[in-house]
Amino acid sequence: MTDKAHPTETGLRGLLKAAVRRALRPAVWDLQQSVARLESAVGEFRAAQQRQARHGAVWRGGADGSAYSPGGDVDHAATLKYRDELEYWIAAVAGSDPAHGPRFVEVFSTWQITRLNELADRLALDRGAPMDQWCAGRDVVEIGGGPIPCCAFRRFRSAVAIDPLADGYMACNLMPAAALGRGIVHLSACGESIPLCSASADLVIAENCLDHTDEPALVVNQIFRILRPGGYLWLLVDLMDYRDHMHPSPMSPQRLDSLLTPLGMVTLYNESWEGASHPMARLQLRMLVQKPPA
Repeated sequence: MTDKAHPTETGLRGLLKAAVRRALRPAVWDLQQSVARLESAVGEFRAAQQRQARHGAVWRGGADGSAYSPGGDVDHAATLKYRDELEYWIAAVAGSDPAHGPRFVEVFSTWQITRLNELADRLALDRGAPMDQWCAGRDVVEIGGGPIPCCAFRRFRSAVAIDPLADGYMACNLMPAAALGRGIVHLSACGESIPLCSASADLVIAENCLDHTDEPALVVNQIFRILRPGGYLWLLVDLMDYRDHMHPSPMSPQRLDSLLTPLGMVTLYNESWEGASHPMARLQLRMLVQKPPA
């Protein structure tokens, strides 16, 4: 018989179904909440993967290589940017830099030595043996140091040079002996996604690289993460308004302050003067900042 023939039975069934739904409602609600949390976690994981893919492209190969995302796909925008960077270094190391010609590597190496001496001054250390002793007890990470990183000119307890073009520098024989010696580890990686443990560095050097990054806020957060409490960031950057595909994030004192202050970084030294790296820059800024002690 149909339900129409027995309206009383239909009503009874409805009451029973409603009672069952009320009884099961707490369990169903918990299940729905669990599913919602799982969906949210999956969404966050996928977003993190997308951020990693966006900021994790590194160069593979020599002058004719390409930039690849962590997933193994060619990143065409990063390839254009990195290829221009690599071509500059190839020409400069070969002696075609318009300002320094065949003396480029010698001049650039002298700059790097000078910048470490300036760091000694900011730390109130003698540039000789006391600075050598200080470095020997510190783990340093340098971000975007190119083929001639600053950390190559002192002997640190450990030294890691991070650059998305590290493979290209090596393949094109651009690294001088100093950059290949002293146990320096060269990692192909981006500053936005540093493949190092948290609290693993006593000193981070970021020299003329922050304006080259796509997401400087991510870079600064990564620096903060890998620094040990009380560790130092030695930061050098051109101050300018000009931007292009190789310099997508021009820096100003105000922008730097907006990046560092929310993290609680303490500025120990901040000064700007002439002698910027880029011809469109007004000044070059030097900062020594410290992560607060625990």
